[in-house]
Amino acid sequence: MLARVLSAAVNGVDAYPIEVEVNSGFGESLVVIVGLPDAAVKESRDRVTTAMSNSGFKFPLGRTTINLAPADVRKEGPSFDLPIAVAMLAASEQFETDQLDNFAMIGELALTGAVRSVKGALAIALQARAEGRTGLLVPPENAAEAAVVQGINVIPVENLREAVSFLEGEIRLAPTKVNLDNIFDQPLEEDIDFSEVKGQESVKRALEIAAAGGHNVIMLC
Repeated sequence: MLARVLSAAVNGVDAYPIEVEVNSGFGESLVVIVGLPDAAVKESRDRVTTAMSNSGFKFPLGRTTINLAPADVRKEGPSFDLPIAVAMLAASEQFETDQLDNFAMIGELALTGAVRSVKGALAIALQARAEGRTGLLVPPENAAEAAVVQGINVIPVENLREAVSFLEGEIRLAPTKVNLDNIFDQPLEEDIDFSEVKGQESVKRALEIAAAGGHNVIMLC
């Protein structure tokens, strides 16, 4: 069976959509990941299968092919663990839901099935909202960051079992809410400033000009 789960990756400060496609079929029991994955993504195979087993799910029988689309863009980091696991469970018919097109998801999986924090939650939430998704499943540590984006439900999930139960409709999870007014009203507390930097006058002046004009800066040593 073929299943598709929506996710996203970060390039710089922007995010772009990633589709996690999983097909479970006949043949020897083997998991293959394609779509230009880096070493961390390739290692997802072992993290995901162990997390599935420790969460009470079965290892899919037969050949399981995981495609991260678009295939011509390199995929980095462990943030695809959760969507890969959910797609594998759906493809192997271990749960049923009609919500996979409504939610994007990100998260690294511990071997216990717990969902760990990842980078780029804010940018990915913006991308998910732009695509018209109902919500975004994220690690609890990333929920407040992603919830800054209004117009999308940010759902924190503690573990793989909880994510599946939510998608099945067996449990209800409240979306994370943040008060933007309270965030912006908080005074900034700067521990260090340029007065503590000795010398480097030309560098400090360049940074000040860039900050004042809202320009980008790259510093090379």
